[in-house]
Parts: sequence; C-alpha cells; structure tokens
Amino acid sequence: MTKVSKYIFIMIFVFLFQVFSQPVNACVEGLKWGMDLSNVETHLGVSLIPLANKTNQNLFEVKDIQISGLPVEALRVRIEKESGLKQLAYEIGNENMTEVLAGLRYRFGPPVGTNVDIESGSSSQQQWIWHTGEDVIVAVKSDQRPFLLSYRPSLLDPSFL
Repeated sequence: MTKVSKYIFIMIFVFLFQVFSQPVNACVEGLKWGMDLSNVETHLGVSLIPLANKTNQNLFEVKDIQISGLPVEALRVRIEKESGLKQLAYEIGNENMTEVLAGLRYRFGPPVGTNVDIESGSSSQQQWIWHTGEDVIVAVKSDQRPFLLSYRPSLLDPSFL
C-alpha cells in the first residue's frame, strides 16, 4: 500500500467516523444532543413550557426544579424541530455558584477562559468557559441576575487542530 493510499484510507475512516458517530451526552446524564422535546421532558420528568417569544419558537422553560440535588430557579432549553436539543441553560441561586464551579473544575479541569467586566454603575459580571471536546460550557455570575450555566454542543472538533 502506497503512502498516498494510506492517507486516503485514514481520511475516509475519519470522515465515516464523524458521519456515523453516536450522539454525545448533553450536560445532564442521559440527555443527548439532538433529542426531541418529548424525550427531553420524559428524561427530566417535567413538562417544558414554550416561551412566549415571537422571534424564536424553539425555546422552552421549566421553573423551580431540582437537578442533582441543587435547586434550579429556571431551566431553559432550545430544541429545534429538525435537529432536536441544541442548548441548555440553568439559572441557579448565587449561593450555589461556588459548588457548581468547583464541580466543573473537578470534572473538566480549569476553564479555558475567564473574564471580568465592570460596567459603569457598579454592575459587574464574571464569566468562565470550558471546552470539553463535546460541549461548550459557559458560567456567568452577574450582580443583577442569578448564576447562569449554559451548555451547547461544540462546533469545533479539537482533533482537527
């Protein structure tokens, strides 16, 4: 087998692996990116309510639930008709922020990015970003809102970098 044919074989294998790979887990154990609304509701054991947003009809929400023992003020999901579950966002009380950040650091290591924005009027916002290879996780602490934790599938395959 020549060197060129080996490269072609490897490229075809990588392409087939990308096309036929199984869906990856979303942030809640058992959820998978691409799940439809009924499967997400069944898995979470809640009924998701469509948000009354005229510009975007694929946002759903449930308030005051518990996930992994933590009280969640609001869980919002974006589920598209064609491609299913695309994003999850949790609003968690600021008193649980330290535990959530410690859990993310323990599971995924230090964040790949952090920043602090201080706006005029003494309002500040901190942001932490993790890239797990499968998910992009963004945690945001703001003086004005509850602690926000957002997950979405990664668009970037780090093996190609």
